[in-house]
Amino acid sequence: MKRILFVEDSAMLRQMFQILLAGEHERWEVATAASGEEALDLMAQRPFDVVASDMNMHGMSGVQLLTTIRTFYPGTSRIIISGAADQAAASEALGSTHQFLMKPIDINTLRSTLACLEGLDAFLHCEKLKTLAGKMRMVPSFPTLYMEIMKAIEKPDAPLQVIDDLIVKDPGLTAKILQIVNSAAMGFQEKINNPMEAVQQLGLGTVKSLALSAHVFTCFTPALRINFPVDSLWRHLMQTGNTARAIMRAEDGDHAYVEAAYTAGLLHDVGKLMLADSMPKEFQQALTQAMDANRPLPEVEAQIFGATHAGLAAYLLGLWGLPAPIVEAVAFHHTPEMSSNAKFSPLTAVHAANALEYELDGLDSDLNLEYLTKIGVADRLDVWREEAEKVRANGK
Repeated sequence: MKRILFVEDSAMLRQMFQILLAGEHERWEVATAASGEEALDLMAQRPFDVVASDMNMHGMSGVQLLTTIRTFYPGTSRIIISGAADQAAASEALGSTHQFLMKPIDINTLRSTLACLEGLDAFLHCEKLKTLAGKMRMVPSFPTLYMEIMKAIEKPDAPLQVIDDLIVKDPGLTAKILQIVNSAAMGFQEKINNPMEAVQQLGLGTVKSLALSAHVFTCFTPALRINFPVDSLWRHLMQTGNTARAIMRAEDGDHAYVEAAYTAGLLHDVGKLMLADSMPKEFQQALTQAMDANRPLPEVEAQIFGATHAGLAAYLLGLWGLPAPIVEAVAFHHTPEMSSNAKFSPLTAVHAANALEYELDGLDSDLNLEYLTKIGVADRLDVWREEAEKVRANGK
């Protein structure tokens, strides 16, 4: 049985949460807390599988609570509950939460959210995937720079100089930011050599996501022992991230999911770097077999490794405690039908963006029309193709 803790300072709402999951008593043990401090006391006695907290409470806020839980109980899934007026602030809390629920909470939405978290948890704890992850030469630690940037961004009065000072501490991130802002696709007439100016051009949301991907590239690429096209992979990740963000915007996705789609697009193939670093001979074999037999790479990887680069990347992001929409989009970007999420989401955007990028390169794609039809968005494919073409032409 799974354990869920609802944190809410309204006694009436705490009672409502108990009622909402009364029919799930065989699967969920429900507890409530009236404050963040009480929630942490309960967590200290016996950790919960899921904590769902209101955004605004007296004393410790929901974001402060979930940030603390992320630090001390990284295996606990975290849900923020917010009203319409809190959405901007909730979006900024993306690093502390796995999912968002809007007030008033609908029982079907709550059940589907919990089902998504359960399904993702089961996938990440698959024995074959855990075995493959255990064979990795190294698993990057969560980038502390990302958290420092997140904290700085959350302060509305923080000067841009603070962000600049953080970025220049990481040569890999600095190089990636300057590489992107000076690419031909960005179209700036004069070369930009100042990270602060680059941040102004790219935006803080982009820089925040780049901090994650640059960290992975910095960890792996210097030690790669096979002739792996790192530059081509980076371009594909950037284009996929930009296209996924454009698709989410075309569907009027909320800000948090737009950013989640972009981040997932940037990270969806980092499992390839992990395999190239730790199992170079086997990964080279997988690449060769996929090309010679014209078979999808994930299919060959599953045969050779027992799991795929998508699963391996999701495993890493799950260890980092990134939000579920990001981890889900990375885990299932080749196989969206495996997700329990039956509606348009960052997963949809990343799956479509990845496939459309391959199409634009004249390569076979694994675009799943049956999945797009099932969730009711297949008729939007032409619009998304136009977005992908604009990204390819404009670089953003």
